[in-house]
Amino acid sequence: MTPARRHHLAALHQASAAEEVGSVRYGLTRHPAIVVAIADRTIEHQIWAERYAAYGREQLGISDEHQLYA
Repeated sequence: MTPARRHHLAALHQASAAEEVGSVRYGLTRHPAIVVAIADRTIEHQIWAERYAAYGREQLGISDEHQLYA
């Protein structure tokens, strides 16, 4: 699975979960345009976070083979 596809699926899952929680809690449904906007922003954030993490690993001299545990 490509990184873009993985990000897309994660964003869809998060948007769907947010919509479901809102519907259950408030008895509402979200307009599809709002769900798409949330998904787009989630994808942008995930891409930014991935690049920032890669930069941090580079600065610390950590290669992709290393395993990090937080």
